[in-house]
Amino acid sequence: MTQIATLLIALRGIFSHKLRSFLTVLGVVIGIAAVIALTSVGEGSKKMITDRIGEMGSNLLTVQPGASSMGFVRGAHGSAETLTYEDAMAIADSSEVTAVRAVAPEAVTFAQVIAGGNNVYAGIYGVTPEYEKVRNKTVAEGAFITQSDVDTKALVVVIGSRVAEDLFGTASPIGQTVKLSKRQFTVIGVLKSEGGFIGSDDSIYIPISVVMYRLNPQRTSSGDHVVSTIYLEAVSTGKNDLAIAQVTDLLRGRHEIALGDDDDFSITSQEEIEQTLTETSDTLTALLAITAAIALLVAGIGIMNIMLVSVTERTREIGIRKAVGAKRRNILMQFLLEASAISVIGGLIGIGVGIGASKLISGSITLNMSTIETVITPDTIVLAFFVALGVGIVAGVYPAMRAARLNPIQALRYE
Repeated sequence: MTQIATLLIALRGIFSHKLRSFLTVLGVVIGIAAVIALTSVGEGSKKMITDRIGEMGSNLLTVQPGASSMGFVRGAHGSAETLTYEDAMAIADSSEVTAVRAVAPEAVTFAQVIAGGNNVYAGIYGVTPEYEKVRNKTVAEGAFITQSDVDTKALVVVIGSRVAEDLFGTASPIGQTVKLSKRQFTVIGVLKSEGGFIGSDDSIYIPISVVMYRLNPQRTSSGDHVVSTIYLEAVSTGKNDLAIAQVTDLLRGRHEIALGDDDDFSITSQEEIEQTLTETSDTLTALLAITAAIALLVAGIGIMNIMLVSVTERTREIGIRKAVGAKRRNILMQFLLEASAISVIGGLIGIGVGIGASKLISGSITLNMSTIETVITPDTIVLAFFVALGVGIVAGVYPAMRAARLNPIQALRYE
């Protein structure tokens, strides 16, 4: 018997029980569609993360203080007061730090900001003019902090787009005043919206000297001004490691850290952050895929159950086919093809449904105020098809073997 004839017999077996076959196919459709839709969400979140980090520049380095400790209690990373404005200036002025193009220290505090009858609680970031370029900020209206503003401790602010909307609605904030820590500040600029992922839309930027001397003066025991973070722009991505090594040597010397002792600061690159977030996103995608795979497992069990029922119902048919010369491999192939056909039909429909569902939910999911656009990769579709085929084959093996092993005489006597 030819393979085509065997396939035709298998298909006739499927369509002779339309409702039962439909419900079995439906289980595969749901499983495959869930795999594609959920995986597309995971891929979309990964793309969003890499795009956002790419916007900040792959040659961005972040210097943060180490963890504070009090007795036997160790604080969170970045809680120590070991990083200073003077450290940032030393990096910028050092002839030995050749791999760093720009330096942007940041001093952070929080305060209630009031404009007329509106108010918001926002992060207040004391920055220098270099911050705009190093952190890749774009001014949508007005201007950014200047060196003159820093030198004169000018009471001026640059606000994020969401802060501008909350405080001033549709009116232009430029030239308006806001009250911050009982002081009147003039709005000189509004930043372009970044979608909320990085947080600048909800932030306010002022000259770093205002934070250091007026809003939140903090000094080390030696009298230096404490800062929260120092951002560095390396000459190029290929110089990241050299920049980290040069800055590490400089800061260890300034902080008088003995040979063999741990650093009281840490330096991370955007590449490291991207790798960490991507690994987290990959884990999320895998978990989503595993969740969807459970539906496929249930579908596979359904196929196996239906095929066992089919073998029982068609015992006499199997006996007749064996009696007229059908070999064991013919019977085995018939039921394997039948199970595979059910799974492949369900897989193809499921791929279409999954793509449609992915496009339907694209943009409707938000992460940290940013919408996730789903991403369907060709690999996902190919994998989904072969998984569907594999489910059918695996689920059909036992029923097919059981059918092939039937004794033809006993099968003919079966009622």
